[in-house]
Amino acid sequence: MKQLQDFNPHAIRRLVEEEGWNEPLAEVHRIRLSTTQQAIFWGLRMYAVIMTVVVVWAFLHGAGS
Repeated sequence: MKQLQDFNPHAIRRLVEEEGWNEPLAEVHRIRLSTTQQAIFWGLRMYAVIMTVVVVWAFLHGAGS
C-alpha cells in the first residue's frame, strides 16, 4: 500500500484543487420541521426507548434463568 509521501506532491495539489477540497464547506443551517415530522421523530425516540427496555428486560430475564 502506498503511503502519502510516495505520491508526487504536485499531483496531490492538483487533485485537491480539481476536487475543491481546499474550499470551505457550505454553511449548514437548522431547518424548521413540520408538526408531522416532529411527531414522527418523537415516535422514533419512543420506539428506541421501548425497544431498549425490552432488550434489557429480555437479557436480564434470560440471564437469571
